[in-house]
Amino acid sequence: MEKQRARTSKEKEIRRLKLLESARKIFSKNGFQDTKINMITEHAGLSPAAFYLYFKSKMEVYRLLSIDGTRILKSMIFEALCSEQGDCVQQIKAFSGAYFEFFLKEREYYEIIAVHHLGQKVFFENMNLVPQLETLSLELLKTLAEVIEEGVRQQLLKKCDSWNTAVTLWGMMDGVLLLEVRKTTGYTKTDIKSLHNRFLELCLDALMV
Repeated sequence: MEKQRARTSKEKEIRRLKLLESARKIFSKNGFQDTKINMITEHAGLSPAAFYLYFKSKMEVYRLLSIDGTRILKSMIFEALCSEQGDCVQQIKAFSGAYFEFFLKEREYYEIIAVHHLGQKVFFENMNLVPQLETLSLELLKTLAEVIEEGVRQQLLKKCDSWNTAVTLWGMMDGVLLLEVRKTTGYTKTDIKSLHNRFLELCLDALMV
């Protein structure tokens, strides 16, 4: 009986992960509002009724995916920072580079985190999972702010409000990446990697002593 229960539990987890994977693909393509539960279950090869065995709502799945994606981003950024032994300038480059890599390699998660929930009031109506997402985001911003603060202390960067500067840099990084999302790079005949590099140059030129 114990082996049978173990197999059943494993099968349930497989179905749950299959639903999350399908939801990630459908959400990233259609956004939250235009995604229906039956679209997710059809992609996963399961019945609509099976969805409610694992999740309470479409929004719960969307928030869970947002948290998963942010955790992946956090892991990539921390790994990049730990691998970079240079000064604050190199650390800022490593931080931004890791975010850029996340955009390239985990595009579906990026679309969910940074694009599709923008302006969706329903995302914030039930706050059960929102604090987890905010905590993860704040940890990343705090890390960037600490790098900037250390640079100011070492007199490598100009005196500034490290927190406001970190938030501004994050917003500017997103702004550059959104040029690719909105296909602006197509008609402007630019490529996202060059734009990202130029963004870094401009920011560092403004920050460095």
